[in-house]
Amino acid sequence: MNTNQKTETMTTNGKENAPGGATKKHGEDIHFVTQYETVYHSFKKRPQTMLEVSIATGILRANICRYVAEMQRKGQIQIIRKGLDSYTRFKAGFYSTDESLFTKSNVSQLNMFDNGI
Repeated sequence: MNTNQKTETMTTNGKENAPGGATKKHGEDIHFVTQYETVYHSFKKRPQTMLEVSIATGILRANICRYVAEMQRKGQIQIIRKGLDSYTRFKAGFYSTDESLFTKSNVSQLNMFDNGI
């Protein structure tokens, strides 16, 4: 890449232009964002196991596991049910990012120990 091309891909704040006009910091993996969004939308279609999403999207299951952990930390995904995986026939969690399927947790019960009870 020559100097002129590199200048064209840099914005004024030192961030590199990513495909589609998005910006990214130097070294940030735009591929992660794309895979993350793909996984998020796959779980939104219907409750699925990580393996089912991996097979449907072609994304490695290890990556999906990492994305699910991040989504759980953000409260974006829940296990809707546990059942037999259609591929392995072993018990697995069926996850969804569709908030209409989320179970409502009892916040007062969860905070019971924070109040010194």
